[in-house]
Amino acid sequence: MNSQFQSLQGYLLLDGGGMYGSLFHHTVILLCQHSQEGAFGLVLNQPGNKLVGDVLPINMPPSLKKQRTRTGGPVDESSMHILHSNAFMFQGNVMNNLSLVQDPGELSDLANSVNPDHKIEVFLGYSGWGAGQLESELARKAWLVCQAKTELVFSDPDDTAWRNILRNLDWQHRLLADSPDDLSWN
Repeated sequence: MNSQFQSLQGYLLLDGGGMYGSLFHHTVILLCQHSQEGAFGLVLNQPGNKLVGDVLPINMPPSLKKQRTRTGGPVDESSMHILHSNAFMFQGNVMNNLSLVQDPGELSDLANSVNPDHKIEVFLGYSGWGAGQLESELARKAWLVCQAKTELVFSDPDDTAWRNILRNLDWQHRLLADSPDDLSWN
């Protein structure tokens, strides 16, 4: 067992600037699970092309039915993952105030909650790494790591998130945020 292992669950992975042309170009991924056996995360800034009501034919409020899904990553795009939060959930299984549910049957109870602060995002697919794979990518500086905030999970999933997060870190990351997509163009 490696005593140097540190879980990054609840942290964000951001494209380190070298993924031009890949599926992970300018992505922001929330690591939901991370252990020595591997990692599981959801891309936060790629909107899906389906509505929640189209993929989940269960009783839920119309506002949730009309909400767009998000693309969680390229692995098993038919799988469903639900992140939820509310003001009264102090602990979560991903981070404080944020939990992951992978059983679509639980969405009905969540969606019909009387708590007005309850927030739900539905992801199709996920991003996954085998044992040691993420650590290897981190060693090659493919990813930048920063603390996640629940507000980001429930903000609009668009391609500006990557640049906006980098601009709020430090001057070096602001340079990366404002650089061309392909660093060889520089």
